[in-house]
Amino acid sequence: MNTNIAEKATDPTLIEQLMNSVVFTYAMKIIWAIIVIIFLLMISKIVAKIISKRITQNINTTNKNTDKVWKLVHDIVFYILVIFSFFVGFEIVGFNVGLIIGWVSFWVWLAFKEILGNMIAGMMILYTKEFKLWDIIEINADQLYFGRIEEITIRYTVIRTLDLRQVIIPNMTLISTPIKTFSSEDLVKLTAIFWVHYDSDIAKVLKVVTDTINTYQFVKEKENTKVFVSSFEDSYIEIKSFFCFDPKCWIIPEIAIWEINAGINDAFNNNNIDVPYNLLTINFESDKDKKVIETNLK
Repeated sequence: MNTNIAEKATDPTLIEQLMNSVVFTYAMKIIWAIIVIIFLLMISKIVAKIISKRITQNINTTNKNTDKVWKLVHDIVFYILVIFSFFVGFEIVGFNVGLIIGWVSFWVWLAFKEILGNMIAGMMILYTKEFKLWDIIEINADQLYFGRIEEITIRYTVIRTLDLRQVIIPNMTLISTPIKTFSSEDLVKLTAIFWVHYDSDIAKVLKVVTDTINTYQFVKEKENTKVFVSSFEDSYIEIKSFFCFDPKCWIIPEIAIWEINAGINDAFNNNNIDVPYNLLTINFESDKDKKVIETNLK
């Protein structure tokens, strides 16, 4: 029996049939892999075009670099999908390229992790549109920044602060730090605080403050403006106000509060409402103590 098996194993005809079968199977795998790769490349082109168009919708259309950004996003997405397509094709043929790609990806990530991280973060920002151009935001990245978004690119975001400085923030920092938005909402509630003398007519003060705040165009839902006594301090009464601010009025909230403070100051002067100063009263228990202090002051 063993002799028959050995003879069949060395039979040239059988070997040729097996070789033909293996070659045919391998050829079919190659053809099928090519078909899959071509199909995936066509899909990759369409997907890259859709994603790049969606992302660049959030870029300032007056920016001269918009076409460059569109092409950059398109190429990044397309070539990533191309690599994936060939990876699938090689797997169909039977090549185990996963280990090679894994090592290459690891070393590429180590060399370009900050650049790639910022680019991926930029694509996420532009695609999701959690905040967009001209939004007013507050971000605490090493220090507090408050301003309006002027530009969003693949790698960084530019914010114009209140003092007109241009701050460039990496996109990785932007997506990993809590952000307070002011112009993404229809209304934002702001607070302004004032102080008046204890001799003031509180009812009159509350009315003057309410009427003055409601004269400004950026104050909305004026019926919801609230003014009340917040606390009684040593030398003044604290008046606090809440009002609805329109963040889309192209005025930064700090400027709006500054305008209201200036208007309240004028209203207090016109209505003879005194604004107190911090006072320090010194009582002397004896004339000797008084003379000692007077001598030291001289």
